[in-house]
Formats: sequence, structure tokens, C-alpha cells
Amino acid sequence: MLNLEPIWEADTQQTQYRMLLDAMSRPGCRYPLSHVSEGATVALSILATLLDAEVTLADPHNLLRDKDWPMLQAKSCTEKQADYILCDGKRAPGFQPKMGTLPSPELSATLIVVVDSLSSGDTHLQVTGPGVERSNAIDINGLSAEWIVMREDWNCAFPLGVDMIFVDCTHIVALPRTAKVEVM
Repeated sequence: MLNLEPIWEADTQQTQYRMLLDAMSRPGCRYPLSHVSEGATVALSILATLLDAEVTLADPHNLLRDKDWPMLQAKSCTEKQADYILCDGKRAPGFQPKMGTLPSPELSATLIVVVDSLSSGDTHLQVTGPGVERSNAIDINGLSAEWIVMREDWNCAFPLGVDMIFVDCTHIVALPRTAKVEVM
């Protein structure tokens, strides 16, 4: 019998999903995901909330354990074909995610980028755009500067592009492709 550890407390999957929706609609705002069970990660909790057997996942930096894959149910594939990509923010992106097509821009990848901290750090970002009243500031620790450069490149042909969710050990910050990001 397959023994799967729970990654969230009872009745919190809907709460996690609501938090993800709020984060995507308010780019650059930090949201706590405090209902993650002990021993699980925020990234794993987000993946378990978003994934099912119909989507694909790439883990180019090997952040998942072998025992995590059966619980997630997603099919493993390359970064170029994946619907979701789990990444280590300290490492520069060495791949090209799928960007969608003009008839179907929603067929692009969502990147979940694991960083050390979303409350302090040496990377200072200013976020503007839809869902942001004036601007939101983010300080990130553990993020290679190359991620912001590549995000700009990936999203230059809007509506094509990628959406990004940054996670640390307790919080998430979303940067949908509509958000404008400036390094301060």
C-alpha cells in the first residue's frame, strides 16, 4: 500500500488555492501559507494544490523527492514542454519554458521559483501593472539576477509569456506575465 504523507492540514487545500488566486491578482504582495503540515514545503503544497494527472511538471533542479511524485500525480517532462516548472532561484534558468501561442496564450508554463526569503534580501524589485494600486516592493534573498532578465525576455511578446510564483519557507509572491518588474 502506498503511504503518502499529508502536505496540508484538513480543509486547507481550498484556502491554499484562494491564497494563490489572491497572489496572482495582486502581483508583488506577499501571502502567508501557514497551514502547511510539518515536514512539507510551501512549494510542494502549491504544486499539490495546482497539479493533477492532466498536467505536466518539470523539476530541472531536482527539488522534489522521489516519494513526492506519486502524490502530485503530474506527468514528468522536459522544461520546454512542462505546464509547471519547479526551480531553484539561486540557479540561473538554463531552459526555455513553453510560452503559449497567440490563439492559446494560456498554454504557457507557470514557474514556481524557490528562494530563501521573500521579506528581506539583496534583490529589490518594484512591481506595477494590473492589480497593483501604485507599486509593490519585494525584497528577495536567494534569487539569481538572471531570473528577472529572463522573465523580461520571456514576457516581451505579450500575451505570450510565463507566470511566476516565488516561494520561501512560509510565503508566496506571484508575478503574472501582466506585471511590470523593475530592479531597484
